[in-house]
Amino acid sequence: MTRVKWWGTGLVALTLLVLWAGLPLLDKALGNGGRPLAPGTVVSVGTERDGVRPITLTIPHGGWALDEAETSLTGNAELTSEDVVVNLNVAVPLAPFDARELWDGLGRIVALGGRTRLGARPVPIVTAHGMTGLTGTITGRDRAGTAAVFATDTLGATVTAAGPPLAFRSLAPQVQAMVRTLTIAAPWTSETGP
Repeated sequence: MTRVKWWGTGLVALTLLVLWAGLPLLDKALGNGGRPLAPGTVVSVGTERDGVRPITLTIPHGGWALDEAETSLTGNAELTSEDVVVNLNVAVPLAPFDARELWDGLGRIVALGGRTRLGARPVPIVTAHGMTGLTGTITGRDRAGTAAVFATDTLGATVTAAGPPLAFRSLAPQVQAMVRTLTIAAPWTSETGP
């Protein structure tokens, strides 16, 4: 008579149970996998000229991370904190444009996703460096947020931030502080300004 040894099968089952229960806990403990950003970190996007990317924004508070998988520094950066996602995007015009045209174009892009809509009545916003743009709300099913657009004669930038309403509300002041640090550097701006 042959003896059946169950310890191998039991070990495999225990390993699978640990992986099934433990990996989600480990993932949650490690966060979303983004690279943590210290307060004061400058995030730069756009095509480099002489080692400089044209569009920058500064992270004013801790708790933000750069999602490297969703970021291409020549075109965009995705920042996350809790369940809120901030997207900084470069807008390269084919013809001269202004902030209102950029707002309208962003509204069409946001609506394509089907989950959110851009507010129809943006208001002026001025950055700490004196750049004028437009800002307004993002609304949708289980989503709340804000958007801002800035345009120069040669380059533009959009910043969108959205997440679950409670999470977004708690981070909205940080998002606004971040948006107010935005710059578009010369030689990407016109000589007369935006």
